[in-house]
Amino acid sequence: MIWRWFWREWRSPSLLIVWLALTLAVACVLALGSISDRMEKGLSQQSRDFMAGDRTLRSSAPVPEAWLAQARHEGLSVSPQLSFMTMTFAQETPQLADVKAVDDAYPMFGTLQTDPPGLRPRAGTVLAAPRLLALLNLKTGDQIDVGDTTLRIAGEVIQEPDAGFNPFQTAPRLLMNLADVEKTGAIQPGSRLSWRYKFSGDPAPLARYDNWIQPQLKADQRWISVENSEDALGRSMQRAQQFLLLSALLTLLLAIAAVAVAMSHYCRSRYDLVAVLKTLGATRKVLQRLIIGQWLAVLLMAAVAGSVLGQGIEIILLAMLKPVLPAALPAASFWPWLWSLGAMFVISLLVGIRPYRLLLATQPLRVLRRDAVANVWPLRVYLPVMALVVIGLLALLMGGSKMLWALLAGVVLLALLLALLGWGTLLLLRRLVVRNLALRLAINRLLRQQAMTLSQLAAFSLSFMLLALLLVMRGDLLDRWQQQLPPDSPNYFLLNMTHEHVPQVRDFLQSHQIKAETFYPIIRARLTQLNGKDADPNMDNALNRELNLTWQAERPDHNPLVAGSWPPRVGEVSVETELADRLGVKLGDTLTFSGDTQQFSAKITSLRKVDWESLRPNFFFIFPPGALDDQPQTWLTSFRMANNPALLAQLNRAFPTLSLLDIGSMMRQIGQVLAQVSQALEIMVVLVTICGVLLLLAQIQVGMRQRRQELVVYRTLGASKRLLRGTLWCEFALLGVVSGVAAALGAEAALWGLQRKIFDFPWEPDWSLWLALPITGAILLSLCGGWLGVRLLKGKALFRRFEAA
Repeated sequence: MIWRWFWREWRSPSLLIVWLALTLAVACVLALGSISDRMEKGLSQQSRDFMAGDRTLRSSAPVPEAWLAQARHEGLSVSPQLSFMTMTFAQETPQLADVKAVDDAYPMFGTLQTDPPGLRPRAGTVLAAPRLLALLNLKTGDQIDVGDTTLRIAGEVIQEPDAGFNPFQTAPRLLMNLADVEKTGAIQPGSRLSWRYKFSGDPAPLARYDNWIQPQLKADQRWISVENSEDALGRSMQRAQQFLLLSALLTLLLAIAAVAVAMSHYCRSRYDLVAVLKTLGATRKVLQRLIIGQWLAVLLMAAVAGSVLGQGIEIILLAMLKPVLPAALPAASFWPWLWSLGAMFVISLLVGIRPYRLLLATQPLRVLRRDAVANVWPLRVYLPVMALVVIGLLALLMGGSKMLWALLAGVVLLALLLALLGWGTLLLLRRLVVRNLALRLAINRLLRQQAMTLSQLAAFSLSFMLLALLLVMRGDLLDRWQQQLPPDSPNYFLLNMTHEHVPQVRDFLQSHQIKAETFYPIIRARLTQLNGKDADPNMDNALNRELNLTWQAERPDHNPLVAGSWPPRVGEVSVETELADRLGVKLGDTLTFSGDTQQFSAKITSLRKVDWESLRPNFFFIFPPGALDDQPQTWLTSFRMANNPALLAQLNRAFPTLSLLDIGSMMRQIGQVLAQVSQALEIMVVLVTICGVLLLLAQIQVGMRQRRQELVVYRTLGASKRLLRGTLWCEFALLGVVSGVAAALGAEAALWGLQRKIFDFPWEPDWSLWLALPITGAILLSLCGGWLGVRLLKGKALFRRFEAA
């Protein structure tokens, strides 16, 4: 009997919408939960490939041997590295090289790309960058003098897994074995050394070692993990993962709203049926068995269909993301399945228990009096409780992410704006004098049904706002990166120039039709005092090392001014705003630096926003021209050039002491990551759009029964089908326009929070939303509502309803 009841009720559009919304919720949570789980494991593997270890300890001096012994005691593997600058020679030709000495375990993770492949720096041999070989006119198999020793060149080093991005690297790479460092004699008192210790192991001992070592770190030491790595590619992958979570959150919110509206409408439409069954002798127990059985049948079908759909979506998304993910992703755990089925059950329970309770409590008296409705769980109590439970569960699902709070803040703001906008719109419509009859009838209906109008506005606005959020943020994922790196952005850095080199380099590039970007002078100095007091090195890592300072008359285009005025004058300096916040300094404060020759001070007169992911020359401090002329200086520039090895070799021969850095490969890698994730998000846009349409259809159907009765009355009074059709179109178009305006307001608020606080994008008002959302809302709602209304006007169905009434 339960299944007969279920199949009979299955024809109800409201119940179908409930099933579809629950199915999409299961599919979305399962697919994105599985992908997120697998990506978290896979990206963790990929990120440690970029780091060549699970953890990195960076220090300017050797760390105590007890630290390394403790790591080995915990079961961790340790691989030390030492970096320093030294001169290399090929017969009488000198060249400064950036030496990295590693042990036999390097790299722990990732791939060291060499030519020929598969090489590692063994004792007695080195791997040299192609540019170093070109400068010294050497080839594989030749001998190279490194300090006091001579080593054989085993091959070329093409790419190191943990190379990172350093535009101020002033010399080509030379990779050697730690066993040969002492022979070189390059390590002397006062030498500038950088020690890095790579650690790898299982998560549990790594976590214990994290807690053990962090309290012992000194000011010049830094403990780096995958989470706090400053790698640009790693940050891009984490940001892409946040976009996938955002789309899952939007789908869930829309699914909850669609289920709430459709289930409430379905239960209200069955009040009369339950009342009749009760008058015919059906007991509460029988009705309870039928209704609960129907509910469980819907959940079962949604679980099965959602699981199949979720697996399909996961396969599609993984296929799209395959080029940027590790070759073999680990299998997902059981948690995504538990979360998806749990989310479906909780959604249906939260939004369905009150409507079903009201349905079961329907009084037989309703057969005679249609206003006889049971009083179960007043909305003023039920709605806040349900909202708190939903928010708590979403916070648990999202791990308390800031993204959730930014989105919920936008929804709350949208609700407040809707209250004001809806109230103001109704007042405006009441005072408006309209001559068009169809439009006047539509306005009158909206004014008569104010509660229904506001509830429809809320549902429509929520759908439009969430859909607009995903569409805008999906575009920002790739567009913001492309804005940072336009087609003509530089892909080479040229460093270590003297003042005399600048005009020569400019002439060389111009002669080959290459436009150089700004030439930046660079000096190295330490920040030693803040407002006349010695700076505490524990405040920030910038106080523990030499900084690159520059001076410019023109503010870089990619450094927008946050506060103060430009340009700085003599005795003044412009500071990067985030560093100023960390140091606790502000406009008007004085900074003191120690350079190679003397100390100098400057007052802060402006703060700049610096995008460190733009792969352009960026500086914490910019001084006015002439301010640092007494300090030893080198120059830096950047330019864009197509792949031309012959021209690069010619540039190296013309300026053998200069350093050339190729960042094109990193740009291509990050661009590929963002492009693939952007394509994958198109699938999520489809899911969110379907959920939004379900919510629209559910809300439109809520008012169709009453509209049907009004259409019968109008038709009986002589109104033509054309007039009634125009009335429906006008009514839904008005709802669409107002909903679109409210959605634009809410979307702008949520975008501000998401872009500024979550994705670290510069926020600007998206004026296209203010035009697109009202127009789209009017067109979409008038089409949906008008189409459903036209069906009511077809044939004799309208009069049969009237006769039945």
